[in-house]
Amino acid sequence: MYIDKKIFEFLTALLIIIYAVYLCFINNYGWDWDTYAMFETFLNLKDEGIYSKSRGAGYLIPEIGFGFLAFFFGSAVTNLVTLIFLIIGLTFFYKAGINILNLKNDQKINIYLFISLCLSNHIILRDSTIPMDYSWSFMFYSIGLYALTIKKLQISILFFALCFGSRFNFIAFIIPTIFFIDNKFLNLKEKILHILIVIFFGCLFYVPSWLQNQFSLSFIYSEQASFKTNSILSIEEISRFSYKVLKTYGIFSFLFILTLFIKFKKILFKERYFLLIIFFNFLVFFIFPWEPSFLWLSIISIFFIIAHRVNFKFIYVLIFLNLLNWLYQVEVISINYEVNNCLKKPISAIVKPHLSKGLILDTKNRLDQISCYPDLLGPNKKIMKYKNKIIFGKKFK
Repeated sequence: MYIDKKIFEFLTALLIIIYAVYLCFINNYGWDWDTYAMFETFLNLKDEGIYSKSRGAGYLIPEIGFGFLAFFFGSAVTNLVTLIFLIIGLTFFYKAGINILNLKNDQKINIYLFISLCLSNHIILRDSTIPMDYSWSFMFYSIGLYALTIKKLQISILFFALCFGSRFNFIAFIIPTIFFIDNKFLNLKEKILHILIVIFFGCLFYVPSWLQNQFSLSFIYSEQASFKTNSILSIEEISRFSYKVLKTYGIFSFLFILTLFIKFKKILFKERYFLLIIFFNFLVFFIFPWEPSFLWLSIISIFFIIAHRVNFKFIYVLIFLNLLNWLYQVEVISINYEVNNCLKKPISAIVKPHLSKGLILDTKNRLDQISCYPDLLGPNKKIMKYKNKIIFGKKFK
């Protein structure tokens, strides 16, 4: 039976979204330490009116946003809002890309194929179905970029500032996004002014952390990040960067993407604007190779380039390879960890090709970890009063 191409792509996107919604309901509050640190910040604000940053520079918008949703609505609603923010972000990123590349009359690309491609990446799907702030900052970034392409400059400034206020590292992407955009949207003088205004208003979200730190800028450093002690160009750091990139994309997906860029280099490398964004994302991740989700913007930008430049049959293959990562991932490095409760500290690594369980098959292990994550904040934290509710994803109230 023949199925129309657009209907097939719509159904593919719909099925992936349905599975993502299912994850939103079973993931409870997730397995990321930052989530519980943000809840602790919200509880201190609510009960005592005292702001204590969750980590690093402090992320006021998601700290209040996630805390409010968890307190009044529970984990399912909190996770659904995060997923919805991702889909909104992908939609506006797609619309912005269409405007930047003047693809309004191009029939080869449709939003369902682009969304399917992005959501099929296991890291994007995993981290948009628990309370993590990547979806929030990405949505603000995408709306700001789209507003810029339709010359709604005040709206662009507002959402870029919200993006910066949601995740500090996004300023490394916002500045080149504005500076390198085509002059038909902003001239050089307007670009510089736009950047300065965004930085000014974005920095206002970090004033509480700055004051709390007695006017020292050391608050930007994250004590929990285990900042690298090796040289940036050392074998250890290059290996760490390479390992996390391959794990984020999946080895076979990464190799297939690399093959596509080599095969279609004459047309793919015409996308200079998005290639610059990808470059800055990889550069930041090379310097700070922490969470794989730091690579979201590069993943989505690469998928946007492929979605409108490559034949749909190749895209279907890439989606299939991405989905295989949901079951098993091929890894070449085996890492030994020192485990203390939920805290895992890498102590050694050897070259050892093996399969590791993916998003679907590793679900039970992830859910088992949820019960002990609040303990990592310490026994005297406010969040410990809500531990039983947290384990089962209930609202705090």
